Amino acid sequence: QSGRLDAARGVYEESLSLRRQLHAALGDSPQVLRDLSVALNKLGDVERQSSRLEAARGAYEESLGLCRKLHAALGDSPEVLRDLSVALNNLGDVEQQSSRLEAARSVYAEALELAHRFNQLLGDSPNTMALETGSLEQKLARIA
Repeated sequence: QSGRLDAARGVYEESLSLRRQLHAALGDSPQVLRDLSVALNKLGDVERQSSRLEAARGAYEESLGLCRKLHAALGDSPEVLRDLSVALNNLGDVEQQSSRLEAARSVYAEALELAHRFNQLLGDSPNTMALETGSLEQKLARIA
């Protein structure tokens, strides 16, 4: 598994490098910021799976900063709320794995609040994909 994670890390680092180049060339357009945020989350996932928690935390925190920037610019759109909730959830997982339980509680609680807002925004339409709040509630209960 270590070899596959190393290969994945290399691919995601290359993707991140390309996203950073696009960001430098095109500036802070919403799509460029979102693509950069997603690339950071993917790299963070590989780092977390490799037990490189500080590297994962760094990637997730940078991604979260970009999501917050998009939220400030675009408001409570479904895509922005979803991305922000996912970034917080990922950071919470790293904080929990690092035994930083108060930090994990804080980000999980914010992710849960955003997931509820997302679900309220979309309503009960069967054609929408609701954010799963149950897993966040379980994570909060485990570290309470």
